[in-house]
Amino acid sequence: MQRGIGILMTALIACGGKKDDAPKKGAAEQLADEMVKQIDDKVGKQRDRKPTGTPRPQERLTVTLEGKPLVPATALAYRHWDGSLKVTVSTVPISCDDVTGTMRVMFPDEVTFDLSADDALQPDGSVRREVRSTYFEGMTQQSTSPATGEGDGSPGKPTTLAVDLETHAANKDARKLVVKGTIDALGCGAGKADAPTPPKEQDATIEIAGKKLAIRTALLEKTGDWPVLRLFTGGEGCKPVAFAPPSDLSVDLVWFKPEKIGQVTLGGRLIGQKMDQTFDPAKVRVTPAPPVAGEVALDIDATVSGYPVKVTGKVTAVACPK
Repeated sequence: MQRGIGILMTALIACGGKKDDAPKKGAAEQLADEMVKQIDDKVGKQRDRKPTGTPRPQERLTVTLEGKPLVPATALAYRHWDGSLKVTVSTVPISCDDVTGTMRVMFPDEVTFDLSADDALQPDGSVRREVRSTYFEGMTQQSTSPATGEGDGSPGKPTTLAVDLETHAANKDARKLVVKGTIDALGCGAGKADAPTPPKEQDATIEIAGKKLAIRTALLEKTGDWPVLRLFTGGEGCKPVAFAPPSDLSVDLVWFKPEKIGQVTLGGRLIGQKMDQTFDPAKVRVTPAPPVAGEVALDIDATVSGYPVKVTGKVTAVACPK
């Protein structure tokens, strides 16, 4: 009898019958499980909650979903941690806490969409508001379109945005949403984020259309075999930096051939990404060229993408690992 029990115990052990022999989860798996549990708990607690926002009828806005009228109950505006102006329109009266928190839980039968807008610096130095992206049912679409309006999302103040746009959902049905007219949103202030301390200013500046800012970051990368010098007025790094606001201005310089600049690309929150890289190479001087890690001298006075651009001074460039 004892021999039979011994054989049975041996078989159980071989088949993983002992609970203590189960493989242990690694730290990453345990963290993922904990995050899923926290999300499930929060969704569970909020599933039956009721909207607490103040209704704000959108009398100057027309919204259709799959060609059928959609009636917004409210619209809210706030400053995102990245500096952009976010506008949320919903068919239920959501509150500022709903949109500025760390996680958005939808109400039953709610239909909502988001816009991201910013005030864009123009080549003549003027400023014009524009929509840069939309979000609807899992789909983010990056597209720039002019959008007149007033307000900056300040708490309790109105923020208006005149739009004419069309977007689609990300699901298999790809439902089409059409929005036309003026959004009249109530300001909520700023979203919550712990922004890191930006790097110190370097001894160089970027000036675009009369807007002049110090360069804080200079990175050396490669696009294929082409050296790239990336200049930022913010704290971008070789790897993404959590909650680091994007630079107000940035300039990318690419060398297609040694000592010959091939491309200049402008970017940053104040102007968006400019794809037209037309410029005069004779007015773009970088020493050494192509640059190497360490001190790099900059002397640029050219028109790029229609913008007057000046970059002067010296930076300490950091080479990003491949």
